[in-house]
Amino acid sequence: MSGYEVVDGEEEPAPAAFDPALPSAPVAYPLKTLEELESRSYFQSFHYPFNVASVDLPPGELAERGRVLVCHDMQGGYVDDKWVQGGNNPDAYAIWHWHLIDIFVYFSHNLVTLPPPCWTNTAHRHGVKVLGTFIAEWDEGRQTCNKLLATSATALMYADRLVELAAMLGFDGWLLNLEVELDQAKFPS
Repeated sequence: MSGYEVVDGEEEPAPAAFDPALPSAPVAYPLKTLEELESRSYFQSFHYPFNVASVDLPPGELAERGRVLVCHDMQGGYVDDKWVQGGNNPDAYAIWHWHLIDIFVYFSHNLVTLPPPCWTNTAHRHGVKVLGTFIAEWDEGRQTCNKLLATSATALMYADRLVELAAMLGFDGWLLNLEVELDQAKFPS
């Protein structure tokens, strides 16, 4: 049925398309195209200032032991945690044993997944590093990688944009998840 989606076996009205250019309650959201990443438009959005983490990672090295990385992949991401100023779902996904985690990855199947500040702030309070995700999958992902890797200059520019996003939003880096066959000619030996 058009205009409806099935959620947990129940038919519900489909949510309106999200437009980050229209101010409303501040939310966390991903970047879906290389053009969004290249243009730096995220920094001009109404939502940007609300998405800057306010808790720094305490100084110090990770413990001398095996590392534990937890990868969040909850219903595609940006569910209850997209509401920067908090939501009203007491059963929202949560982590209770931060002391067992070294690195937390906020994951979704969007090109550039930016961790909502609630995750970064909480993880940093517990000494846990936070990574966003850059993912390329399927044919669209291969086209994206071909564009990204077209020249050394474009590869460096997109890498710089990712570094800038992490630094400006206060998280610690990126998980690069490339689920595509890359053109080996782009990687001289």
